[in-house]
Amino acid sequence: MQVEIVQQMLGIVTFLIGALLIAIIFNAYRIVRQQTLLLFIYGLFTLIVGITFADLVSIFMFDEFIITWSAVFSRIIVILGLCVMTYGVLRG
Repeated sequence: MQVEIVQQMLGIVTFLIGALLIAIIFNAYRIVRQQTLLLFIYGLFTLIVGITFADLVSIFMFDEFIITWSAVFSRIIVILGLCVMTYGVLRG
């Protein structure tokens, strides 16, 4: 029980730090106006949501079936985020 609470708190902290990082990179994008940086931000957002998705679902849902499938869906979102980030870097 204690481990789940720690994971949920760390998930929230990860989400907030990721949002701060996205805001900082977006300010850099407003100065540079480079499409590569914007694609990188989209990929980073998807990656952060994917990383924290399973932890955030476990806060609001208590059904084991939903929590298990949210972990699978979380991995799929992480893979998509990494692909978008890679495409943005390779395109640039």
